[in-house]
Amino acid sequence: MDAEKYFLLQDQSVPTNRGFYTSDKRTTAPQVKFKRTQKFEPKILVWIAISEKGISKPFFSKQKQAVSQTTYLNQCIIQRLMPFVTSYHNKEKVLFWPDLASSHYGNNVLQYLDQNDVQFVDKKFNPQNCPQARPIETLWSILKNMVYDEGWEAKTINQLRRRIAKKLKEIDIKVAQQMFSGIRRQLRKIADNGPYEACSS
Repeated sequence: MDAEKYFLLQDQSVPTNRGFYTSDKRTTAPQVKFKRTQKFEPKILVWIAISEKGISKPFFSKQKQAVSQTTYLNQCIIQRLMPFVTSYHNKEKVLFWPDLASSHYGNNVLQYLDQNDVQFVDKKFNPQNCPQARPIETLWSILKNMVYDEGWEAKTINQLRRRIAKKLKEIDIKVAQQMFSGIRRQLRKIADNGPYEACSS
């Protein structure tokens, strides 16, 4: 299973980052009261694959647009997913569940997976907006809280990248194993009753 997510230098969605409290606003520093925000804030895209065996080597991209099919194939599938699969799994027993990003189902990507005997979830059986069926979405939430813990903010994209890489290594393998404990049951629901059945549980 794989997915990609954008991270900002700071994240206002984390509860500890949402506000500033003071008993006397006259003593509040100007940079707090009049904090500027950018229209297009710097961000970095992170791609990972996970299984019950752990987390793959991440791919980072500073580009502002979505990852292209060529980049996804070369950087994510060939250089990261395949070594992860061959190192920890019997390839013949693997069912790869891609994210629904358009590049993940590009013709060149699917052709490569077929040529290398990697089974994957067909796009028509891949449900949209259904985090209950994709434990990697829970992992993103855990990682985000770890990265921005106690109001942490990055000064640069490179600093943010190092922080994310460090926190990924700190995630306990047991977390991934627990996430996948019910994945076969969810997949069976989808196969038997349609792609959105898992979202109802």
